[in-house]
This record gives sequence, structure tokens and C-alpha cells, in this order.
Amino acid sequence: MAVAAAVAGFQAEAKCPICLDYLRDPVTIECGHNFCRSCIQQSWADLQDSFPCPVCRYQCEEGHFRSNTQLGRMIEIAKLLHTARSNEKRQEEPSLCEKHSQVLSLFCEEDLVVLCPLCTQAPEHQGHHVKAIEEAAPHHRKRLLSYIESLKKQLVDLQRLISIQSKKPLELTQEVENQRQELSSEFEHLNQFLDREQHAVLSRLDEEEKDIQQKLSANITAFSNYVSTLKSQLSKVVELSVLSEVELLSQIKIFYRSENEASPSIFSIHLRREGCSFPPQYSALQRIIKKFKVDVILDPETAHPNLIVSEDKKCVRFTKKKQKVCDFPKRFTVKPVVLGFPYFHSGRHFWEVEVGDKSEWAIGVCKDSLPTKARRPPSPRQGCWRIQLQDDGYDAPGAVPTPLLLEVKARGIGIFLDYELGEISFYNMAEKSHICTFSDTFTGPLRPYFRVGPDSKPLRICTETDCE
Repeated sequence: MAVAAAVAGFQAEAKCPICLDYLRDPVTIECGHNFCRSCIQQSWADLQDSFPCPVCRYQCEEGHFRSNTQLGRMIEIAKLLHTARSNEKRQEEPSLCEKHSQVLSLFCEEDLVVLCPLCTQAPEHQGHHVKAIEEAAPHHRKRLLSYIESLKKQLVDLQRLISIQSKKPLELTQEVENQRQELSSEFEHLNQFLDREQHAVLSRLDEEEKDIQQKLSANITAFSNYVSTLKSQLSKVVELSVLSEVELLSQIKIFYRSENEASPSIFSIHLRREGCSFPPQYSALQRIIKKFKVDVILDPETAHPNLIVSEDKKCVRFTKKKQKVCDFPKRFTVKPVVLGFPYFHSGRHFWEVEVGDKSEWAIGVCKDSLPTKARRPPSPRQGCWRIQLQDDGYDAPGAVPTPLLLEVKARGIGIFLDYELGEISFYNMAEKSHICTFSDTFTGPLRPYFRVGPDSKPLRICTETDCE
């Protein structure tokens, strides 16, 4: 009882004499009494010269008071004690069933509800496993305690993830800035190249104009000279026509010799056509693509037995006689296909294949998991993005635009892979013009793909020197 009285006295001292509630933001005035900050401010709100203590009426100077942080912490303890005592009182008082007004002394393990003895006789609880509260409570308390470590670990993991995620905006900003600088640099280089190209083209055009002007002027001079010659001949004819017969015939020989002088030919202006052809992709210009050039080689372990790969792994051709080769898991055994290195997991890459005047071929990019025994031509859905020449027509299923028939048959095909953007583009390297583009979402490693037609002419991967 003495402890309870002490706790009650402590809680009474923690209350404000004005609002009679627990002190909020407690302050102490000059006389030593404590009040809520808002309460004392409101009590002195209309006073100017005299500021009496609401408890002892002590006259405080100018309404001064100071915060009492220590008392604030003690009040929090008093609140906790009040809550604990209230809980103890509730626990001492037996809880009654709202429906039957009997003591709740049982616990249903199936429905996880507290019951009184009459509740267990209801149809909804008959046959259920029912325990006394004194037996069920320790069991479930133990189960709850077993969750503590797991929840603590989840909390730590979650806080770690939050910490990681909180850094992502900064990482995103940095990544965007890096990419912005990279793009700015690329466009700056492109603009510089275009300026140089424009200057070179216009200079060539000026030189050609000067050359044609000179030739045209010389041609006009030649015609003027010929006009003078014709006038001279006309005068000679008039002179000869009035001579006597003997004089006429004696000078006619000289006239006939001069008559054979030929007229100068007309000079035709043929201005050489200057221009640049740019594809809609980033750029197919040779100097720009060099930045993404990759050294592609063939993988002999994937080559069909009818294919012969050169020693430098840059050239492949078809032979009717099957080669004696090891049975590697990734070797193609139905279609005359060979894959290349390297594997592409990300980034942008460019390489060029010389197809020459080969009548049938297919080149592109495929997944490393492409089936090796399939009889039908692979499609983008199966993980193969390719352009092929067959029966004098081009085909690229799923690409835009559809390259049915090019005006000029390409001898060199450029392949540009942008892994993150999800695009594979093909270019006619002779004209530096865009043929078509596949758009897809890439996952996993990709590899260069080559299908070789049945004629003996080879497919060859260009080296850096070849593609200059």
C-alpha cells in the first residue's frame, strides 16, 4: 500500500495546478512552482506590471519562466506508471463474456478466441480443441517470443534496403549526368565531323566549278576562233568567184585545203553529284561507327560439318563434303550455321560482313541458347534476328522496314547492336544507307549469327583495315 501511495503522490505532483492534467512542456517560474507552458502563458496573457504565481501568489518579475527538461522526463515516467497500474487493475478484475456474463476462462485453438464455459457448448465450437487460459497463454506467449529474432532480422534487412534505396536517387542523378555528358560528346564529335564533311564537299564543288568554268571558257574561245576562220573562208570564196578561169583554178587547191578544218565540239557540263547519305539510327558513318567496332571471330565448335572455317576464324565457306569434326553440344547439325565470338551482355557493338556476290546467306544476332537441331529458319521469337538473301530477294522477318528488294545489291553488310535500347540494325556499307532494324527486349548473352549458302563463295568478317 505504501508503494501505491508513493506512486499516487508522484503522479499528483506531475500534474499542472492550472489544467489539472499531466504537465505538457513543463516550465518553472521564480517561486519554484511548475506549470504547462501554455497554461502559464494564458494565465499571464493580459498582465503587464504584475505576474503572480497561480499557486502561492508570489509576484514574479516580467513574467519570466524557464523550461524544465528533467521534469518533462519524469512526467513521461508518471504516465507509464499510470498505464501500468491501469493494466494491473484490469488484469485483477476478471473478464466476463459479453454474451453469457460468465468469466472468460477458456481458449479455442481452432478459432483463436477466448470463451466462457457456456460458449464451448455452442455449435460453432463443438469438437474444437479448447484449453484453459492458464495453459494456452504461456504457449502462445512462447510462440510470440519466437518471432522476435525473425522480426528483428527483417527489420534490420529492411532498414539496410531503405539505406541502399535512399542512395539510388544520387546514383540515378550521377548515371544520367554521365550519359548526358557521353551523348553531348558524341553529338559534338558528330557535329565536328559534319562540319568537316560539309567543308570538304563544298570545297570539291568549288574546285569543280572552277575547272568547268575554265573548260567552258576555252570551248567558247574555240568557237570564236572557228567563226573567224569561217569569215575568212567566206571572203576568200567571194574573191575567188570573180577571178578568171585560169586564176580561179590555180588558187582553188589552197582553198580546198583550208576548207577541211573541223568545227570544235560542244562542251557539255556534267557536274559530279556530291552528297551524304545518313541512316536514321545513331549514325552509319564510318568514322562514328569505329567507336563501337568490335573484333568478331567465328567459333569453329559451333560450325556445321559442311562448313570450313579459316585459320584466322574470319572466313567461312560451304563444302559438299562433310568434315570429320568433334560432336560438341553447341554444334549445328541441320542448318549450315556457325556462331561468332564475343558474347554480348550489354553495350553497343558494330561489325561488318563481306557477302560479296554470294547468292544465298543469312547474318545477324542470336541468343546463345538457339536450338542447334531445328529444321525451320529461326525467328525473333526463338531468339534470332537476321537478314537473309535468297532467290535475289532480301528477307528480315519482323524488321522495319521490310527489305524485299534493294535497288543496289549489297556486297558488305554492317550490323549495329544496341543491347540496352533493344535494337539490331543492318546497313548497306557501299552506300552507307540503312536497310532495316529489329526492336526487341534482350536478356542473356547474344552472339553473331551466320548461315552460309550452298555455293562455294565465302562469307568474310571484315577486319579494321578492310572497313577503313
